Amino acid sequence: MKELITKPIFEEEMNSLKLANILNTDKINNSLFNEEELIDIKINALEFNECKLNKITASNAKFFNVSFADVEFSNCDFSNSTFDLCLFIRCSFNNCKLTGINVINSSLINVSFNSSLKYSNFAECKFKRVLFKECLLDEGRFLESNFSFLYFEKCSMIRIEISNCNLKGLDLSSDDIDGIKVNPFELKGLIVNSYQATLIARMLGIVIEG
Repeated sequence: MKELITKPIFEEEMNSLKLANILNTDKINNSLFNEEELIDIKINALEFNECKLNKITASNAKFFNVSFADVEFSNCDFSNSTFDLCLFIRCSFNNCKLTGINVINSSLINVSFNSSLKYSNFAECKFKRVLFKECLLDEGRFLESNFSFLYFEKCSMIRIEISNCNLKGLDLSSDDIDGIKVNPFELKGLIVNSYQATLIARMLGIVIEG
C-alpha cells in the first residue's frame, strides 16, 4: 500500500528575503525567496521553516548541515550543488533543474520531486515517504542508502546505478530503466514489468528463447 506523501504546510504570511542577505543567520521562518542568481554560495547550519524558493539559480552551491522543513522549491536551478548532512521534511521540488546534484548523508522525509535530476548522486541517504514523479534521473546514482516507502512514477532512469540498497518492495514497473546498473544479489523483491524482467535477465546473462 502506497504511503501518503505529506505536502509542505504554510500557516503564515511570508516576508520577502534574499538568500545573499541571510548567510549570518541560523533560522529563517515564513519567507519567500524569489528570482535570485547566486554563484558558489555556501550555507552552513541554517534552518529554513515554511519557506518558498522560486526561480533561484544557485549552481555549484554548497549546503552543509542545513534543514528544510515545509519548503517549496519551484523553477530553481541547483545544478552541480552539494547538500551534505542535510534534512528535508515536507518539501517539494517542482520543475527544478537539479542536474549533477550531490545529496550526501542526508535524510528526506515526505519529499516529492517533479524535476530534472540527470547525473544526480544520492549517497548514504535515508528516504522515508519520498516520491519521484515524471523525473529525469538518467545516469543518476543511489548508493548505500536506506529506502522506506520510496516511489518512482513514470521516471526516465536510463543507466541509473543502485548499489548497496535494499530493493525489496521497490516498484520500478512504470519507469524506463534501460541499462540499469544493479548488483544481482540485491534484486530480490524488486518489482518490475515483464519487459523490464527480460532486460534484467539479459543483463545477468540469461538466454531467453521463444
